[in-house]
Amino acid sequence: MTWELFLIAFFASIDRQAGLHIMLSRPFVISILVGLVTSNLQLTFYVGIMLEIFGLIDVQVGTRIPREDTFVAYVMSVLVGLGHIVSVAKFLLILIVVLLLMYAANYTEELVRKINRYLLLKKGANVGSIFSGVALSGLKGIIVYPLGVYLCVFILDYLKGMFGYGFNIKVYIVFLSILLSGYLLRFLSFRSVYKYVVFVVGLVLGWVIG
Repeated sequence: MTWELFLIAFFASIDRQAGLHIMLSRPFVISILVGLVTSNLQLTFYVGIMLEIFGLIDVQVGTRIPREDTFVAYVMSVLVGLGHIVSVAKFLLILIVVLLLMYAANYTEELVRKINRYLLLKKGANVGSIFSGVALSGLKGIIVYPLGVYLCVFILDYLKGMFGYGFNIKVYIVFLSILLSGYLLRFLSFRSVYKYVVFVVGLVLGWVIG
């Protein structure tokens, strides 16, 4: 992890919940920035496209907080960019892990929003409370996002004996089919948690079939 990657995490988190709002927190943008930093733009570019489609499963409506697709995109892009994921088996395993970690990342976002709301009510809408809110959001990014990366690297190192095969076109075909299914599910009246369950089940089936 380089300081540039921490900087991306910092500003992506701010853009997502506190300020800027220049689409820096979108998966596609994050993947390109990470690709430029890690000199692995081609692979992270494809990851960004995939996760941008994935992000459409759960969109923000009103005051509702959507799932942390920024966290998912950052962790996956960094792992791919730094060469920790070089096979479909690793990719699918870590994506499932990151989808689970996404709920913890969402909790930290809700916590930061509650703290910011408390500061706003206590101090009022002044420069100090606004600066505190922005700084807290950025701090959350440089702690939570890289922590997700390090945890996944630990899992990959711990399970490195499991990965005895490389790319498999069957897995890719099933995987892409599930992505399209996830996109269609976005328009159905399912609760978002059921959409993620279907998505993960599809990933597991793709792994087994491959």
